[in-house]
Amino acid sequence: MGVGRLTGLGLGSIAAATVGAGLALLPPAALAGPFDVIRSLPIPSGLPAPKPAAPAATAPAAPAGNTAAPGPMMVTANTQPSPLHKLGTDAVAVVESATPGAGVQMMDYVFAKQTIKLPPKGKVSLSYLSGCLTETFTGGVITVGQKDATVAGGVRTQAQRPGCKPPNPIVLASASEAGATVNRITPFTGVSWDERTLKTAAPVFKWDKDKFAGVTTIRIRDMEKPGDPVVWEAPVTKDWIAYPATAAKLAVGDPYKVEAVAGGSVVASALFSIDPALDVSDSMASRVVPLSAS
Repeated sequence: MGVGRLTGLGLGSIAAATVGAGLALLPPAALAGPFDVIRSLPIPSGLPAPKPAAPAATAPAAPAGNTAAPGPMMVTANTQPSPLHKLGTDAVAVVESATPGAGVQMMDYVFAKQTIKLPPKGKVSLSYLSGCLTETFTGGVITVGQKDATVAGGVRTQAQRPGCKPPNPIVLASASEAGATVNRITPFTGVSWDERTLKTAAPVFKWDKDKFAGVTTIRIRDMEKPGDPVVWEAPVTKDWIAYPATAAKLAVGDPYKVEAVAGGSVVASALFSIDPALDVSDSMASRVVPLSAS
């Protein structure tokens, strides 16, 4: 073929012509599909025979009497603890008021399944630590539950704030042995705080009189100021004390620490702050700050 004929053909035409000429010279077996050619090749001797395919996996048999195949293992969530469990008490309510002979006194904790026997005209008011319910009983035998109580042979009246949202306890990773609950309004800088937030600046401090015997003084420190100065202190003769209305007003949002002193040492304490925007009723229970081991 002359040079002039080559220049008139494109490279694609040359390639196609070359392939076509080559294929025409091949035997019919070579013109078969690529897999047909592979299948026709002999197997070399000495190679192991192919293993049969593994059978499909079958599901484990269901236990006798159970027609359903066992499903994945289910994890049961822990039940919600009592409101102040991490503060060293499983109490569900606190006694807001009680007449003499009621068997309980003001500021006593009450617990689920506890019974209180009242005289015919005896009266007790229970303030629930959820912060939403207060119940008053006249006469009869009271049986306390997790969320409310019942009475046999007496009268019960309830006062529950509509739309109230109970404060949920939050235990932080940095919580101490006793732990603490918190509804934080603003994070406190520099320290991992665990505190109880109150609706009003009229806290009531309470501690376990058996565990913390000999407490003589309660004091409050302002943790927002350098040196954590004491802003209030008072002697005590009971296992609780209310912050007096005549004392210095507690600032909204500031962190405070209350300390119980016995024998010159701090034996119990708690952190708290004030948030008037909390959607809880202004009851005795919503103002309680339980003290735990320092």
